[in-house]
Amino acid sequence: MFSGTFSIVYLVLAIAFCVYLCQYIARKKGRDPAYWAFMGGLFGPLAIPVILLIKSKKTNSE
Repeated sequence: MFSGTFSIVYLVLAIAFCVYLCQYIARKKGRDPAYWAFMGGLFGPLAIPVILLIKSKKTNSE
């Protein structure tokens, strides 16, 4: 009886983790964190490899 409810809770937690992770990585790479948080919520774990593979916008001005 409660297995459906717990499945939904785990799904929401997993998506929330993807949202947080995508926005965190985007901020570190100089990308728009709000956009990538949305992508993490929309595509879930599929957005994480994409944000990891794109190049950073930050430049080293030394």
